[in-house]
Amino acid sequence: MKTKDGGGRGDDARPQDDELALYARAYRGMLTADELFLRFESHAAHAKLIEQVPDRFDGEQGLSGRQLSEGARMAARRMAILLAEAPTTLREVLALKVHVFETLIQMKDEVARSNAAIMLEAAMRADGERLGIVLIPLDQPFGPTQ
Repeated sequence: MKTKDGGGRGDDARPQDDELALYARAYRGMLTADELFLRFESHAAHAKLIEQVPDRFDGEQGLSGRQLSEGARMAARRMAILLAEAPTTLREVLALKVHVFETLIQMKDEVARSNAAIMLEAAMRADGERLGIVLIPLDQPFGPTQ
């Protein structure tokens, strides 16, 4: 986007064609909560599979397994953040957010790598308040005794 330069000349601040194309792709590419969740799960699963052979080199991509698994984790985080971003009043969508959050915090070193889990937790709490649901952290993983 163009802005005024130091000399006081006013350039056109309207969006350029490439920016409008970006906005159009973003709008057309909106995914439902279910689609974001499924993509998150897929990317997170791929990260686990790829990282099993961290030193394997992918000649076509030019990256090691370690690098590709980190890329898959980055893609999973993006889906988590997109899922967190939209407020909801649907219990089913809140449940998806909770599941993604629980998955993220169990991934090794995830909280050190990214704030995605923190952002998702904040979104879950806000959605829970909207729904009249109090989310309480559990000391232990959920199971048949709780």
